[in-house]
Amino acid sequence: MSNFNRIILLGTVQAKPETRFGADNNTTLSKFTLSVARPPRQDGQTDYDSIPIVAFGRAADYAAENARAGAAVLVEGKIQTTQTENNGSRVWHTEVNAALVRTLAPGAPPPSAGKSAPETAENPFGTQDDIPF
Repeated sequence: MSNFNRIILLGTVQAKPETRFGADNNTTLSKFTLSVARPPRQDGQTDYDSIPIVAFGRAADYAAENARAGAAVLVEGKIQTTQTENNGSRVWHTEVNAALVRTLAPGAPPPSAGKSAPETAENPFGTQDDIPF
């Protein structure tokens, strides 16, 4: 049996990403929270989930430069859970480890400045023109 861990989210950035640069390996780390709408309830109200996102490397660089509070963002990655002990009880933390971060505003730069969006398995939509929204 195989396992598969992949998630694609479309939501709104709640605040500018917190970005740090690793001193030992020069890797960028960006963290932000994505607000994602749930399907509307029967009474017409919409609830939202606040999902923590963490990105490394090129995805983190792109998020740091382009993700702003209120921006529509597409995130592709995997769900990651960790647990810690706090006063004798286990606390679980869940976040999305982003492999791809892309803003969806008209005229937004592609994920790699100066390069076009990849047309391989890394980009499930083929080209930027194929994104269905």
